[in-house]
Amino acid sequence: MKFRNIFWGMILILIGILFTLENLDVIDFDWYNLWRLWPVVLILWGVSVLPVKDIIKVILVFLILAGSVTYMMNRTVHWHDRDYSITYHHDNYREIDQEFSIPFDDTVNIARLDMEVAASKFVLMDASYDLVNFEKKGSMLDYKYAITQNENSVDVDIYFEDEVVLKTHAKNRVEMSLNPYPVWDLGYEIGAADVDMDLSGIKVSDLCIEGGAASIRVKLGDNHPETKVNIEAGASAIKVKVPEGSGCDLNITSVLSGKNISGFEKIDHGHYRTENFDEAENKIYLVVEAAVSSYSIIRY
Repeated sequence: MKFRNIFWGMILILIGILFTLENLDVIDFDWYNLWRLWPVVLILWGVSVLPVKDIIKVILVFLILAGSVTYMMNRTVHWHDRDYSITYHHDNYREIDQEFSIPFDDTVNIARLDMEVAASKFVLMDASYDLVNFEKKGSMLDYKYAITQNENSVDVDIYFEDEVVLKTHAKNRVEMSLNPYPVWDLGYEIGAADVDMDLSGIKVSDLCIEGGAASIRVKLGDNHPETKVNIEAGASAIKVKVPEGSGCDLNITSVLSGKNISGFEKIDHGHYRTENFDEAENKIYLVVEAAVSSYSIIRY
């Protein structure tokens, strides 16, 4: 058996086991830490090309992966980031709940939302009578928002500006809902988070998600003639649901991943389309760029 098959197989199995145990709450660690250890991929690549026996390579790969996992799960480790810092100390920690809504003006036809997300759980669901409803529980992050309204459009920026100490293992949760009337252009910058977006009732023209080490689930709707979706992620589990009534063009770029794509025909390497793409009234253009990940694209 070729070492290359053993090499990638061990990594995929390990990552799959970690995702499964994390989702089942058997173990608890931050996927953001996995993304911060991306140089380990280069080390493993270097091991794979060493002029030594395959058994030695397998042992080295096992030791490196075991050491990386142990380091990720060590809660005494401190990570420092330009935007915010993370620590696992519990002293003097206090949680802040936060809630606000942005009223809807029925003259608005186009809405743009840019948002920074720092939460262990982020949920976007249901429709709102307001333009935006926002609720946060846990963490010390103080979210702020800015609104710029033109004649028939509005821009909303939701952000946090202060450098904070973020307790990532707390049950930080952000829930949002959007008004279904305007056409939305959505941009999310996500750190280490469990993301669940139900956009099936929302008209979406553009959706851009930039994630680190995250679990990302997105359910798209059949409510707009053309929807463009771009997902960029590091070490992530990605699941996208696409309505059967829409035609979907899918482009995937990944370094190391496990995939599950159903209802698509292969056009070229990394390029897929649904059979009804040409005749479908509404079309979805989906681009997924991921590093170490597993992804599923499912029609419903």
